Amino acid sequence: MFNAPIRHSEYYIRPTSIIDLYGKATKIAEDLGDEKSAIKFLIEMAYFELYVKYDEPKAFKLYTQALRYAEEEKDNDSIAIICYGLAAINEHQNFRAEMYKYFFKSIEYSLKSPNFYYPPFRWTVHFLLEDNRVIEALKISQQAVNQVDKNFTPAEFKILAYGYHYGVLRKIKSKKLEADIYKQKIINLLSGVKTLTKSQSYDSFATVCYEVEQYKLAIFFANQIFEASDSDSKTESSRIVIYEIISKSYEKLGEYQKSLEYYKQYSTTYVSVLRNLFSLESGRKVIRAEGEQNLLLKEKEIEKEKLYRNISFAVAALIIFFGAVVFFFYRREQKQKAELARLNATKDRLFAILSHDLQSPIANLQTYMNLIQWGALNQEEFAESTDNFSFQLGNVRSMLENVLNWSISQMGGIKPKFETCKVQRIINEELELLTLSAKNKGIQIKNQIDESLALKADKNHLAFIFRNLVQNAIKFSNTGGEIDLSYAKENGKVKISVADNGVGMSDETLKQLFKLEQTNSKMGTNAEKGTGLGLILTKEFVEANGGNISVESQEGKGTKFTLTF
Repeated sequence: MFNAPIRHSEYYIRPTSIIDLYGKATKIAEDLGDEKSAIKFLIEMAYFELYVKYDEPKAFKLYTQALRYAEEEKDNDSIAIICYGLAAINEHQNFRAEMYKYFFKSIEYSLKSPNFYYPPFRWTVHFLLEDNRVIEALKISQQAVNQVDKNFTPAEFKILAYGYHYGVLRKIKSKKLEADIYKQKIINLLSGVKTLTKSQSYDSFATVCYEVEQYKLAIFFANQIFEASDSDSKTESSRIVIYEIISKSYEKLGEYQKSLEYYKQYSTTYVSVLRNLFSLESGRKVIRAEGEQNLLLKEKEIEKEKLYRNISFAVAALIIFFGAVVFFFYRREQKQKAELARLNATKDRLFAILSHDLQSPIANLQTYMNLIQWGALNQEEFAESTDNFSFQLGNVRSMLENVLNWSISQMGGIKPKFETCKVQRIINEELELLTLSAKNKGIQIKNQIDESLALKADKNHLAFIFRNLVQNAIKFSNTGGEIDLSYAKENGKVKISVADNGVGMSDETLKQLFKLEQTNSKMGTNAEKGTGLGLILTKEFVEANGGNISVESQEGKGTKFTLTF
């Protein structure tokens, strides 16, 4: 059997007999430990089961057994052939992912061999283009070209590789010039080819001739396959391709009668193949129970009734679903509109702050600078101006810092770095910065926070919170007023208060206190300016550190802010 002719025409007439002989030879080879011979026999049996008897489950089993031996023997040529067969079975079963897996593996091992095994390149490119995966197809066709150019392959295989590549290039507009170059290369090579060394490549060769518009050569090489005694022409699947190529070529040449004759043979053969596929188990999935099809047929009527009922439910469900979707998007659109209105109001408020509230103190600073530059101030006035200059700079710095922090908070930038913080120390550092402001108004600040009090919070956030609260208390305290900072512990929580005996707030003002779109920066008792952002940021910083803020106020009596951590 090892020395017997391969795929002789007699084998196609009696495939069962040749499969039985190959089976006996396989058993002998396995008993002898001759895996190389066993691989050859298994591949031939699988071929006849797949392409002649259409028994794909048996072919799958034989190819799988052959693959195990081929991988043990590291037989790259056989692995490429076997994986191609497995890819063909998976394509018939419409298992696309598995098909590509075996095609790619077949190409991988073909590239490891000096011999150009063209089928996996041809059909991988074909199916990738069919699936609109043009770039991947280009990569595969380029590999085929590299393979034949590198190994000094005969002209007929160069024509095949160039043909696959040309087929991909002409699908890409930017590759038109390169496609024309390969087309001309193929035509030049065709002039030197009169016959093919491998009869199995006739249909592929004829296809390339057709694609480069060499229609007479396509007919010539397609017809040669019928004269070969050991070729795949005996399989109906091969004849389908040949008949189609000949019919289309005659049509291009204007010989419509001959084109029609071959198209009839193509149609007849195609129907015969379909009949065989659908009448045999091999036309169905490889892995399934033997009686599954009969069971499905018996259940068909029941399923039909269920289908009608399910369709009714599905239609009702779809109506409800689409109604819910419409309602959902409507609600979301309304929320987005409301959010957009809020953001626009916030934006307008911020621009008002920047254009109005910051303009006045900066104008005052410019006036002081002009007076100093002109030398219009005596020594006493200069000293007083310096204090005012420092005071105004402090105001501008505070305003800008609040605007910056607010901008960061709106971009989601408030992310506290928790550490153990001594509260009294932080407050004392901030009071040093505010001493001048308090002194100018004769305000006394009492810090009654114990030095042992500590919080797990962001140190910089705490500094900002206390600075804004004390600064706010100074701003709205009358001359000679008092500000008290105190704390108390209740149920595992710490409450820190900042209280003043200043002008206080109305109930209406309290309701709008932490809303930017409603807040209006008010003048302090000494005409101090602000941005209106300080308290809003204070609330955000407190909450970011796991606390909350509350406020009590009465007009004419003062205000008390309480922080709870």
